[in-house]
Amino acid sequence: MYLKRREYAVLWDVDGVIIDSGEQHRESWQVLAQENGLNYSDERFWASFGRRNADVIPYLFGITPPEDELARLADRKEEIYRQLLASEAQPLPGARELMEALHRAGYHQALGSSAPTANINLVVKLLDLGRFLDGSVSGEEVARGKPAPDIYLAAAARAGVISTHCLVIEDAVAGIEAAHAASMPALAVRRAGVADPPGLRQADFIATSLTEVDVPLVDRLLKVP
Repeated sequence: MYLKRREYAVLWDVDGVIIDSGEQHRESWQVLAQENGLNYSDERFWASFGRRNADVIPYLFGITPPEDELARLADRKEEIYRQLLASEAQPLPGARELMEALHRAGYHQALGSSAPTANINLVVKLLDLGRFLDGSVSGEEVARGKPAPDIYLAAAARAGVISTHCLVIEDAVAGIEAAHAASMPALAVRRAGVADPPGLRQADFIATSLTEVDVPLVDRLLKVP
């Protein structure tokens, strides 16, 4: 079975799947809004969670700034976020354990996140994940963000596995849609304390926590022979 699993990969989203960073993202957007006199609401934040900053800013704040101002706002938001994350980072229950188990079982693994590269690298460093991974892909590196399939197709390539042999682990509807657009099954992880958005039911399996997920379940979802 180990050798067969070497033909397959698990592709991970980061925020809300590996690390409990939703509150840090929420707070960083809120601080950014206060600094710049922009309107902010938690409802719009959660509705845009999992998308790239270039897509979030117009929706969240109701503005369409010039490209240089868009970049300034995005960079400042991520600066605030990384400051919060460095002091508060905690892995979600079962995430690191599952990643280690999949690595031992023979699966390739890669990260596919809408986050900037610097954020992804910080999470990998803080949680010591590098030993389990074949690579990572940021939303900065692809033409289209989630729900387009670009991030996960690129992550499959980093893992060295064909796209139809990949399982995506996600918590956002946009990510589940991206996985399916790439012809990959999706395992959804519920956000603690947040009602399931209707689109979450599109996932091939829904877990309340990654402590419920093990290698045999991944085998079944990927139909490993």
